[in-house]
Amino acid sequence: MSQIKLNRHQRAGQTSRKRHRGLTLVEVLVAITLMLLITVATVSLYNVNASSKRTVDGSQQLDDVARFAFHLIGEAARNAGYANVAMLSRGIENGGGLAAPGGTVSNLFNLCETTGNTIPCPVLGFDNSTVTSSDTNFGSRNSNAPNASDSLAIRFYGSGADGRTGKPLADGTMRTCNGTAVAASSPGMPTTVGELGLSIFYVGTDDTNEPNLYCYSDPGTATRETNAIVRGVETMQVMYAVDLCLPLADPACVRDGVPDRWVSAVDVGDANWRFVKALRVGLVVRGAPGSAQVSSTAALFPLGADFSNGNTEAGLSFTPPADGRLRRTYVTTFLLRNSA
Repeated sequence: MSQIKLNRHQRAGQTSRKRHRGLTLVEVLVAITLMLLITVATVSLYNVNASSKRTVDGSQQLDDVARFAFHLIGEAARNAGYANVAMLSRGIENGGGLAAPGGTVSNLFNLCETTGNTIPCPVLGFDNSTVTSSDTNFGSRNSNAPNASDSLAIRFYGSGADGRTGKPLADGTMRTCNGTAVAASSPGMPTTVGELGLSIFYVGTDDTNEPNLYCYSDPGTATRETNAIVRGVETMQVMYAVDLCLPLADPACVRDGVPDRWVSAVDVGDANWRFVKALRVGLVVRGAPGSAQVSSTAALFPLGADFSNGNTEAGLSFTPPADGRLRRTYVTTFLLRNSA
């Protein structure tokens, strides 16, 4: 009987030892491998999600940047050619009339008219143009702008005068692209070029070599401002819808007020700037480093691929570097509502 009990105790001890036996080396290696695979999969999934989030955030940021840029350009385009008719008529009645183009800030607009006693053109552009703050030259064609960007200049009259004295007092409805209000001309005085508001849009780079959309402006008081107004704009291209005098060889032809074709600034012609009816503006906007999931060097077309077909103008096709930045093209059209 005691022998049977002993055997039972021996069997119980052996069972207990089997229950507390550790893992084998193979089992440990398999477990570690599975843990590593799970960790790698988790990290990869996190990186993908983080990259996707950066791209989504970057895409939304680019949309906001383009929306703001077009808001500023569109506001200026709606102001282009605005004239305070009441002030102009008072000036003419008192013998003032319209002064011939001239003065320190008018050189840019003299190019569109060869005759005197005319109102400066409301719109003027240059292809591949940088902009300087010189009193006699704001920009010129083919002056090596970043990515062959164009410049767009807009002139307009101000609004607002003191009700008691009649002297200019800006009411805030007419502003330059830098946000400075432009007052109306004084009644009874000649409307000179220097009393007009001026806004010029162009692309430049800052001290960190970041491309920006810049605004050079003059509210008609020679208080000129230059500011980067939209960050990340890599190139700007502009086309102009012109109401041409057809046939071109007929000097007596009558324009019908309807644009006939889209042309670049160099093809508008000095005599046709006053008959530009619409602007087509294209932008390439870039995001922060690492905002793109995959770097791409595929060509981008700021104004659309159709505008680059058969057109050799620099800048209509833009090849970006493979720098990991998200890029997107944006294009819109602005109608010029004020009569020339």
